Amino acid sequence: MSERFVVSARKYRPVTFDTVVGQEAVTGTLKNAIRSGHLAQAFLFTGPRGVGKTTCARILARTINCENLGADLETCGQCAPCKTFEEGHSLNVFELDAASNNSVDDIRNLILQVSIAPQVGTRKVYIIDEVHMLSSAAFNAFLKTLEEPPSYAIFILATTEKHKILPTILSRCQVFDFRRISVADIARHLAGIAQKEGIEAEPQALHVIAQKADGGLRDALSIFDQLVSFTGHRLTYADVVKNLNVVDHDHFFRMTDALVAGDVAATLVGYNGILQQGFDGHLFINGLSRHLRDLLVCQDPRTLPLLEVSEDLAGRYAEQAARVPRALLVDALERLAQVDVQYKSSKEPRLLAELALMQLCRAGSAPATTADEAQKKSPDVTSAAAPDRPAAAPNTAPLAAVPSTSAEGTPAPTPTAAAAPRPTGRRLAATISITAAPVRKNEPAVVQDMPGVEPEAGEEGEMRPINQALLLRVWNDYALARKHEGKNSLHATLVAREPVIAGERLLSFTIVNDVQERYMREEKPTLLGHLRRALDLPTLDLQVEKAVVTDIRPRYTLRDRFAILAEKNPALNKLADELDLDLG
Repeated sequence: MSERFVVSARKYRPVTFDTVVGQEAVTGTLKNAIRSGHLAQAFLFTGPRGVGKTTCARILARTINCENLGADLETCGQCAPCKTFEEGHSLNVFELDAASNNSVDDIRNLILQVSIAPQVGTRKVYIIDEVHMLSSAAFNAFLKTLEEPPSYAIFILATTEKHKILPTILSRCQVFDFRRISVADIARHLAGIAQKEGIEAEPQALHVIAQKADGGLRDALSIFDQLVSFTGHRLTYADVVKNLNVVDHDHFFRMTDALVAGDVAATLVGYNGILQQGFDGHLFINGLSRHLRDLLVCQDPRTLPLLEVSEDLAGRYAEQAARVPRALLVDALERLAQVDVQYKSSKEPRLLAELALMQLCRAGSAPATTADEAQKKSPDVTSAAAPDRPAAAPNTAPLAAVPSTSAEGTPAPTPTAAAAPRPTGRRLAATISITAAPVRKNEPAVVQDMPGVEPEAGEEGEMRPINQALLLRVWNDYALARKHEGKNSLHATLVAREPVIAGERLLSFTIVNDVQERYMREEKPTLLGHLRRALDLPTLDLQVEKAVVTDIRPRYTLRDRFAILAEKNPALNKLADELDLDLG
């Protein structure tokens, strides 16, 4: 008969402070307190699940009861307290699960046990797990004992939700905050277990397990056992990615290369392939965000310690980070964060993600233009001046461009617009307009400056129209996001009517009362900024108009309603008389 299987979380549970993973600050403090004899009578261990709270509580209970402690606070394992602890029936250690024993009666039974002195050893330790589940009455019944326990009693409270503990309880305890265990520490611990179990595990596979555990060592060990059961004695990166439904790093590297190159087709095809493999689109968006974040921290030596990837991938991240502009990474992280918020509430989440990827492609393909390059590309209006004439001052037209008069007094032909290059691009600081009227003798040329911003243009230079379908989707998504924030009245105002395109860059929205007017007045700056970014229309404007309600329906009294019904059915009059009804 084969040996009974024991899960790794139990088989390799730490039995000394030195074997606890990733909690050096906590274990060091407890060891110093034991050495110096300054041990408190009430502790509160708080932190995420699976990081060693209950394990440290048991190690502390065993250590303070051992009769032959070693030089480094190692228990002997031979004395009576150590043996009973290992066998699981120690009379000095009591564990209470507050999740299922949270009533006043349970706490009263515990208090009765506290009053009994230890028969073996010198200390009695009471470990209360998930202490935040105790009722308020149970907490109050526990206060006096927790504040003034017997000299031999020590209480260790463990919880994952510190904010639910009463302040009167917190003030009576020494609080130890357990942190999430780092990916490197978890991967190192898993590698040690794999070696002991004779399992050949790829470092990158263990790293993915550590990332999936999200700082919880117990979760990592559970995942490790599950994958070993599937793969046998060889754990590969491909098997881990397949079984944990994790998007492979290669997908993110290829997607980032496509974004930098501005290859919209490759981006959409890559995203479609990820969806066809059964991955959740939201999961991919979050994974891509983390990938871009890792690239960002690779670009500065000071942030390199924040990179939590395996050594095999570190070089690949550094190589790609050198090719990706920092501005693209920052913009992409901001845009993907918006998609993350809107994904679950969107009616078309795939379209939302694809639109974001296309926008990032456009940002990636746009060349970075420095101030010197912009000056070189901008048209030099002074170049139209004759060589023997001085160059014109800024924002003035050259004299050669001013229509002159001939000897006969007739105006000379005015140079056409083609004679000088026309500025192009989305933004223009000022355009120069020259009057077409003839200049009389001894009169200066008339030059007029026309400051302004050139409107958004398409490929042919025409005004790009507002997309009605996209406008409605962006508007409704924004309204739904406000509802999720608890702003139900604002949501009702935004969905009561649809925005109307009132001009080339103007939207109109109608309200009907003062309450809606107040909501829109407060929300308009944020809403308009969101619409400009989502529609990519920087000059978009929104006007809010208050409608005049003219359709006022009459309010009928009971007698009026009866008269209308009786006119259709005269028998109602006879019925009212027989029953002697008073219709007011």
